[in-house]
Amino acid sequence: MDYELIYRAEEDILKLPAQLDYKLVLLENNEDNIILRDGKVEKMLRATSLSLAINLYLDGRDGFFYTNDLRPESVSDFIRKAYDMTRLLESDESRTLSDPNRYYKGGGPDLQNFDAALSEIDPKKKLKLLQDTAAEVEGTDKRIISMQTRYMDRQHQAHYLISNGFDGHEQSSYCTLTNIITAEGEGGQHPMDGWGETRLFFHQMPRTGIAPTALKRTLNKIGQRPAPGGRYRMILESPCAGNFLQPILNAMNGQALQQRTSFLLDKLGQQVISPLVNIVDDPLLPGTRGAALFDYDGVATQRRNLFTKGHLQTYFIDTPTSRKLGMEPTTQGIHHLVMEQGTESMEQLIAESCHAILVTDFNGGNCDPVTGNFSYGIEGFLVENGSIVQPVSGMNITGNMLDVWQRLSHVCNDADPWETELIPTLTFEDVAFSGC
Repeated sequence: MDYELIYRAEEDILKLPAQLDYKLVLLENNEDNIILRDGKVEKMLRATSLSLAINLYLDGRDGFFYTNDLRPESVSDFIRKAYDMTRLLESDESRTLSDPNRYYKGGGPDLQNFDAALSEIDPKKKLKLLQDTAAEVEGTDKRIISMQTRYMDRQHQAHYLISNGFDGHEQSSYCTLTNIITAEGEGGQHPMDGWGETRLFFHQMPRTGIAPTALKRTLNKIGQRPAPGGRYRMILESPCAGNFLQPILNAMNGQALQQRTSFLLDKLGQQVISPLVNIVDDPLLPGTRGAALFDYDGVATQRRNLFTKGHLQTYFIDTPTSRKLGMEPTTQGIHHLVMEQGTESMEQLIAESCHAILVTDFNGGNCDPVTGNFSYGIEGFLVENGSIVQPVSGMNITGNMLDVWQRLSHVCNDADPWETELIPTLTFEDVAFSGC
């Protein structure tokens, strides 16, 4: 990364006719994206981008601007125009930089989350990984209609320069390998499912198992149909459990609180969900996705309790929102979420369940941010007397987010350690399902 670009931009800002605060972020991203369809290369893309993001703060006005034309004369012209446009904005006294006492000042751990060699690896080596993955199941089952295998990686670097005293660099990387299979089903149905794995470093990527898992998940869907409507135990599989937590996290956002569009308004310190829920945001945990020493505002990150025995411990409040709410700022949002796990496996819970639906995916739906009332389409499996008896689709779950989360009864032990949100399989009692 050419750091001189950001310092030259700062010099251009200092030449403007008025004194103002500013935040400059120089961004560099390197990405490889390869797709195989039925064993043939469908897409092979290598992309490199370098761009500059600028916030200008002038008399309560906050202008945000972005450019990828980083020729010196273009940047100078861009900054002059950005200044002229910022002067036209409405004033909002809450739009200021963060308190410099909150900035990251160094001394943090090595986060071990950047594969410096990732963009230098021969794309043929990445293609070979894709081909070997697809080859595990090619020709093994006549019900396979089509198969798509995808590889994607990303190297990210950003350098921050803030006028009231912050100068910092961040970097991260990850690789993702996914296999998606469509199969011949029953009655004209073509069930589709897949499986993927993510790692921080290329050498960590699994070399086997992804495609066989995808094929098994797809074939298990053959014969999908709605189960009878009613109230069931809901076993929510780990890969989709985060989707069910997301409305809770959204309701913790400071802007939602300020606009009074949050069902967690005025509930700080209260037990709002099951006492089984203990969640932290741990951005300083080395070797994990989402790890960061500071946020987009330069504010130092810290381990933060989100829920303790179901009690809401914090909101996500940035500096502008804190001024509007008259509250202390906390953080912009989640970096690396970890939910405390239990000891049981999903298989144990299935074996213990008399009348349940194992939910493996959500198909659309919504949650009212003010009331918490929700309706989601689901796919999964009907469980009777400890055994899976049929694949399920065409059903909805409905209820109120806080009410259902109070009925969480089991937290499993199977969270994926490579995700940004480590949420295991969860079990909720007496959930309303509508079906046939």
